[in-house]
Amino acid sequence: MRIQIATSELVVFEAEAGELTDEASAQDIVRTALERQGLEQWSSIEIEEFTYCSLRLAFAKPVKVFIPSVLARLIG
Repeated sequence: MRIQIATSELVVFEAEAGELTDEASAQDIVRTALERQGLEQWSSIEIEEFTYCSLRLAFAKPVKVFIPSVLARLIG
């Protein structure tokens, strides 16, 4: 596994197919990358994976919740 990019808005990493057994293992890699960079952990993670032969390239970003202004006024 190799981290390519780790910022507060994006983590990109590549891994062998056997290193990512499920989504939880990919999320662990993202959390570790954020921790090593001293960045705040994300409450939810969205991951897109692309596979070529036995290699995987993963793009992870935090899930952002959109609340329309009408609902925001009701909540606040």
